[in-house]
Amino acid sequence: MAIKTVLAANLQTKSVLDGKKGEVRSAYLNPREDMNPGEILAAALGACMLTMVGFMASKRGDDVTGTELLVEPGFDEKHSRVVKMGLTFVFPAALTDEQKQTYARAAQTCPVHNSLREDIVYTVTVK
Repeated sequence: MAIKTVLAANLQTKSVLDGKKGEVRSAYLNPREDMNPGEILAAALGACMLTMVGFMASKRGDDVTGTELLVEPGFDEKHSRVVKMGLTFVFPAALTDEQKQTYARAAQTCPVHNSLREDIVYTVTVK
């Protein structure tokens, strides 16, 4: 499926998956309510990582509902590319520390993570 993105005034965009109604909007100039493209990249990473966690947990019989992932992108001085990502996983308290670490490692095998530049520095915190 293709994603159609349209540029609007004020450097705003709207992206829609072919044949679907939902949209993802971005904005670059302030004031803004929407995420900028770099923030959307971080959101895509978070969604992909948590999907991987959920998939693995379902195979293992663990309930990871409510798991949170805070993704903090860091940009270079020109704001021209993402150079680091802070990842903070907050898992349900019922999981053991070993389970939490296992799922945090598994999350880093998701397709979005594997598609990003190898020189991005990741800082991972597991709670």
